[in-house]
Amino acid sequence: MGFDGYQIKAGMTGQARQLDDAGTDMDGVSSAVKSRTSYSYDDAGGNDAASALNAFVKAWEAEAKTLASALHELGGKVQLAKKTYHGTDGLVETRVDSVSVGGTSGLTDTSTHGGRGSVLSSY
Repeated sequence: MGFDGYQIKAGMTGQARQLDDAGTDMDGVSSAVKSRTSYSYDDAGGNDAASALNAFVKAWEAEAKTLASALHELGGKVQLAKKTYHGTDGLVETRVDSVSVGGTSGLTDTSTHGGRGSVLSSY
């Protein structure tokens, strides 16, 4: 943790976990709303009001379930992307390490090699 009290969460794992945690929070919202899906005349102050309130609560429950599902799915996709990129990065590193460069120096330049110009020399 930094001296100012903030903690930096780097990488995709932290982001995926935050998305999944937000989905879990929305699961809780859905459960809380579901427990009150039926208001009576006395609760709402009239048949029309009770009917409208019940429809509103059912819509909120459906919305909360949709949001929770989307957040869990997105968290899973971010985690999958992280794993994919990690594997690809390792493959690229392996392939780069296997490329041999002629000469005794590890340094490269954009001058002519073997009588042909480098395509990078124009950049």
